[in-house]
Amino acid sequence: MHLTPQVPDLSFLVNTAGIAPPLFLPPQVSTRLETYKDPKETLDEKNIPVGGYIRISTRKDSQKKSIENQKKYILQWAEMNGYNIVRFYIDVKSGEYMYLRNDMMQMYEDVKSGVIKGLICKEISRTSRDVMDILELKRTLVGYGAFFLSIKENYDSRTDDDEFLLIIYAALAQKERKTTSSRVKITQVLKAKEGKTNVPLPAFGYMLSEDKQYLVKNPKTAPIYLEIVNKFLDGWGQLKIAKWLNANNIPTRRKGKWSTNAVKTVLSNPVYLGITIYNATTLIRDPQGKQKRVVRPLEEWIIREDTHEALITLEVFEKIRSLMKMRSEKHKHEWNCDKKYLGSGILRCAVCKGKIYGTRFEKKKNNKNKPKEKEYFYRYRCAGSNGKCDSIKYWHMDMIDQNLMSFISTIFSDKERLFTFIKRNIDLYTKNFDELVKKREELRKKLEKNAHAVRKQQIAYEGDLINDGEYKERIYELRVEKTILQKQIDDLNRSLEKVDLLEEKCLKIYNEVNSALQNLIDLPFEDQVNLINNFSAIYIDKNGEIVDIEFD
Repeated sequence: MHLTPQVPDLSFLVNTAGIAPPLFLPPQVSTRLETYKDPKETLDEKNIPVGGYIRISTRKDSQKKSIENQKKYILQWAEMNGYNIVRFYIDVKSGEYMYLRNDMMQMYEDVKSGVIKGLICKEISRTSRDVMDILELKRTLVGYGAFFLSIKENYDSRTDDDEFLLIIYAALAQKERKTTSSRVKITQVLKAKEGKTNVPLPAFGYMLSEDKQYLVKNPKTAPIYLEIVNKFLDGWGQLKIAKWLNANNIPTRRKGKWSTNAVKTVLSNPVYLGITIYNATTLIRDPQGKQKRVVRPLEEWIIREDTHEALITLEVFEKIRSLMKMRSEKHKHEWNCDKKYLGSGILRCAVCKGKIYGTRFEKKKNNKNKPKEKEYFYRYRCAGSNGKCDSIKYWHMDMIDQNLMSFISTIFSDKERLFTFIKRNIDLYTKNFDELVKKREELRKKLEKNAHAVRKQQIAYEGDLINDGEYKERIYELRVEKTILQKQIDDLNRSLEKVDLLEEKCLKIYNEVNSALQNLIDLPFEDQVNLINNFSAIYIDKNGEIVDIEFD
């Protein structure tokens, strides 16, 4: 006997719109996956909203003219080929590092939100001169359902699935950048060997000569530099000097405000000895594709003396270096096996929000003639370096450490209080936290009811209480409802993911610490440090009382 295979009737899978709903999904398909938008669907469209990308390397007037020329070129081409330029994205950055460009990042946001469906540029090298960056640009656009066009190369990502052409064009652009960079490098090395300068912005106290080839003394800022040196040698600190400069409205060479780092750079720069140093550092790419400055081998440095007028003598420069080293050693934080600072780096000042570190002071000896081992006072210190604190503040280390352990004992013995602190941190990330949590719980309950309803329909169908048509119709409705509910829950989960991780982490810490609450003070120092490091910041007031905490 031969059985004739029956072809199942799948007409019920097609709804009134003629589209099959996701009633039966293959195992590898999830309703959480995004729907793919194929950029090729726009090939036959007209008046497609697109963006025009323009990049120039510098802010020189000649480059600014290039912006207008590129705009006209792209607009004319778009008009002739049926594209609507919604906006231009203009960056003034190097072609080597794409992540540094603000308008490029804005373009990605506009693509994601559907403002534009593609990107047009005059030529591929205008987007980047690096193969990996160009490929990343194209793949990111395609991932968002958009396309990439380059006018000069007649390149369209919608017709280049294997990226062969793009790699060729990108490699040529990268080769051109390397060749140009090499030519510029040779010119700069020759200038450096001749004692000429390569800097467009001279050090504070100098300016460029009329022919832009040498450094000459700046009559306005050179006396200020000498005043900085004199004040430092007279005992002024870098912060005090920075405040004095800012109070007198004296800008840095970049027309900005002075900081301690800016003062340190000026004081330690050998350029004021009349020395030119070139080729000491270079920029490379790190594994993440970011730029990183590294020091070249000493034999590759180009050092030329007496290339310009010196502002200080070698003797004065050595005094500055010696004084900076001595002060650095004096204020260096001690980290040894004899004494450590429990809250150093975690503690914050409640007034200025600055970090608090441990320090020590040698005790004075009553009998100077009697040899004795050095003894120290240990303190926590807030330097008030951002100017918001009235004065430098010190706290007794033992008192603060005891407060920390008492605080941990108190907060971890009261689960409700602990999660109140967590809630305060959560509100920093999610303003309507309670509403979102409540809504998510409601959706989860609806999802459970949905699953229960599916089981009831299956039981009713197996018991012949409903026919095929009723079963299929009801199951379809429940599956659609499940898809909608699951999507809403997924959206909320993304919003509350950080919150959940924080709660989970704190619950784990709570369970671990709760068992050791009775002897926290007697715990080994390393265990106490591990407890403190569960927080990202602990704020104390001028009296040493803990007023707030933050979790990672």
